[in-house]
Amino acid sequence: MSTFTQPTSTEKKPVSAEVVGQFSWGITLIFALASTCWVLLPYTGYMFAALVFLLAIVLAGVSWNRGPVLTMAVMSALVWNFIFIPPQFTLHIDKPQDVIMFALFFIVAMSMGHLITRLRKREESLAQHHREREQLLAAKHRAELLAESERLHRTLLDSISHELKTPIAIIRTALDGLDEGNPFAAEIDTANRRLQRIVENFLEMTRVESDALKPNLEWCEIGDVLHAATTPLQRDIAQHPLVITGADPLPLFMLDSRLLAQALRNVLHNAILYTPAATPVEIHVALENNLLQIRVRDHGHGFPLESVDQLFDKFYRAPDSPAGGTGLGLAISRGLMRAMKGDIEAQNHPEGGAEFTLHLPVQFRQA
Repeated sequence: MSTFTQPTSTEKKPVSAEVVGQFSWGITLIFALASTCWVLLPYTGYMFAALVFLLAIVLAGVSWNRGPVLTMAVMSALVWNFIFIPPQFTLHIDKPQDVIMFALFFIVAMSMGHLITRLRKREESLAQHHREREQLLAAKHRAELLAESERLHRTLLDSISHELKTPIAIIRTALDGLDEGNPFAAEIDTANRRLQRIVENFLEMTRVESDALKPNLEWCEIGDVLHAATTPLQRDIAQHPLVITGADPLPLFMLDSRLLAQALRNVLHNAILYTPAATPVEIHVALENNLLQIRVRDHGHGFPLESVDQLFDKFYRAPDSPAGGTGLGLAISRGLMRAMKGDIEAQNHPEGGAEFTLHLPVQFRQA
């Protein structure tokens, strides 16, 4: 069975209008100079025409491309020979010295045209290199400014967050001393918990971005991780049936239970915010080979497909987000998972609602 291979053809770049214009101007200039030198020939001799042609070639090489300049060099040599070197109006040269002069003129014209265009290209290359260097220096300067701005931003958030922790603790202590029948106690408690969660998110985001997270690996049960993730959300989870599957029986895992619980807690809090009251929030745990997977599904409206790439960006909030959030929870979850060499993904569940999958490579052993 024979195969047919289509021959490849080398595509030639089309000649630009600028180069065509240079060819036209070069031919026109040669004939204009030849006419002028022909009028002056009785007074200047035919060597004057050669010098005029050489000067024109040098000036053209300063700004024109190589092709038009070399064409001018060839044409000027032929025109000088045909019109000015005796015998005139023929390419034949009688005197040996004129033959030598013509050869030298041809060599000098070609060499000057070639060298001038090379020098111009070198100057353009140096100018381009200088511009690129300036751009690199400007980009480096902008990057340094952005890095410094980001560092100051993190420092400011960290400082403010630490300063807020003390008044939050004082409010919590004062709430514990209020009578249970106080009509404002519940609202103050809700607002205080929300403020505490915001402060904790700011602090955790600062730690994530500063690469200060060092996972503390230890053997633990997945049930302890789930308990640590759900306990702080008991008041919010009370409005949603929590369905946990696949968690028992599972082996012991070598992982940082605190970081994983916090990542899962942020995802759960996000699911609670976006699912209607009295609808379940589902958690499914699975171990596939050495990969621990925790899926969290809500029964809300899901999220727009075009926002999938933005869900884990800092301060991103969906258009229908409830008031009071910061848009940091999912960004923190991804940062925590990646600090443990894992990751988190999001998709819309085929049966409705959003589904987040936390996956983490782990070592395990039977309890």
